[in-house]
Amino acid sequence: MIQLLASTEDTTLPVRDLAREIAAIEEDVPPERATGEPYRNVYNALSQTHLSTLSDADIIIYDSNRQTVAAGQNLDVAALLIVLNQATYQTLQGDSLPEPADFNSTSISD
Repeated sequence: MIQLLASTEDTTLPVRDLAREIAAIEEDVPPERATGEPYRNVYNALSQTHLSTLSDADIIIYDSNRQTVAAGQNLDVAALLIVLNQATYQTLQGDSLPEPADFNSTSISD
């Protein structure tokens, strides 16, 4: 959701649109086919948990009366942390790291 909000040109997005986009990604279908239970599950998770948590962290501005979301002051930082986390994960999955046994044979002063 953070990446979707950070990449849009819209200043405010309806929660239902975010839920549909997220459900489409999770189900690997076009947004217009993200309906039914997958959509409802995402919408409920956003409404009941994620939106208020992200709002408390100033990542988003959530208007529960209008059911809309806008960028908060920490959105760019959160989006950057996601990118860095993904890059770190990919690096750690690579073969470029030494084997654990190699850590024991190297002293700190080397």
